[in-house]
Amino acid sequence: MPITIGIIGFGWMGQIHARLLKSNEDCIIKAIADKDYSKLEIGRKLYNIDVYQDYHELLNRKDIDTVFIVTPAKFHYQIVKDSVEAGKNILCEKPLALTREEVNSLRLIVNKSDKKFIICFPERFAISSQEAKDIINDGLIGKIDYIRGNFRFGMKEHNLIHGDWVFDRKQGGGLIIEASVHLWDFIRWLTGSEIVTVVGVAHEYLKNDLTIEDNFAAIAYLENGGIACIDMSGSLPKDSATDKRFEIIGSEGYIYIDEFRNYMTINSNNGIDANPGMIVKGMTHKDFMWHSHVEGGVKRLQKYFIDCLKMDKKPEPGIEDAAKSCEITWALMDSLKSQKLEKVTYGL
Repeated sequence: MPITIGIIGFGWMGQIHARLLKSNEDCIIKAIADKDYSKLEIGRKLYNIDVYQDYHELLNRKDIDTVFIVTPAKFHYQIVKDSVEAGKNILCEKPLALTREEVNSLRLIVNKSDKKFIICFPERFAISSQEAKDIINDGLIGKIDYIRGNFRFGMKEHNLIHGDWVFDRKQGGGLIIEASVHLWDFIRWLTGSEIVTVVGVAHEYLKNDLTIEDNFAAIAYLENGGIACIDMSGSLPKDSATDKRFEIIGSEGYIYIDEFRNYMTINSNNGIDANPGMIVKGMTHKDFMWHSHVEGGVKRLQKYFIDCLKMDKKPEPGIEDAAKSCEITWALMDSLKSQKLEKVTYGL
């Protein structure tokens, strides 16, 4: 029997999930929910499925066993809680939630449930990432002493595709909480080591009376004695290709991963969908590693999750990975205030 899915939140990422799920014969999208009726009309016309403005109506459906939660982060806590109570398996977009109280509450709620939960960290599932993980696990570069990653893109007119909420700290978490969780989870997964302390600096500005960070850098100590360094920038020009790289330096070798820029270069007068919804004319680097309909990280994560549901296996990254990535970002935010190295506090 195919896995039956309802998608809660049908904005940019919700529509990507739907498009990729349609190619998986092991699942069926039954319904979508979104407060914005215009987005529901997109889903109805593309997929001929049921639509709801109240997600509780979707959760009440007995013929839906799994939900994808793809809303702004400020809504994650209540929707995950309601979904567990409705007996649904859950894929939740990152970040898990915006406060320590919400994260710890979800830890308890999800762990008490017999349903499956996965947090959407597609970087773990990109082909380049899994090749690197195999090399590290085989001991070919020895003990990891230093790992550095960057994630750079353009925030200019970002709201036109993604919405205004993304970099609002009260709605999406801001650049650090909303986006850097990708990098922190990747470091934990690659190294198999927890981050114990972190210090950071950020460039901030006021927009509509809101404090926005558009650039930051952070250095962290790992439990195994290694060092991690990450930086993020939203200051690239409009229509710039995403620049995302990792350098992993071990005692016996190193790995350099260039996820977006060197995989393929394209030049078209007609315009290329460089990132879903971003049409670029001229030379660019298309996002194959994460959002490709062929073998991108999101599609591979979806397939893995659905396989776990069919075979009754516990999926990863799970609730603890989701929680710990948030806890690292909160220590980083504390560091911005204290201008000191801050300890990462994990758990209840």
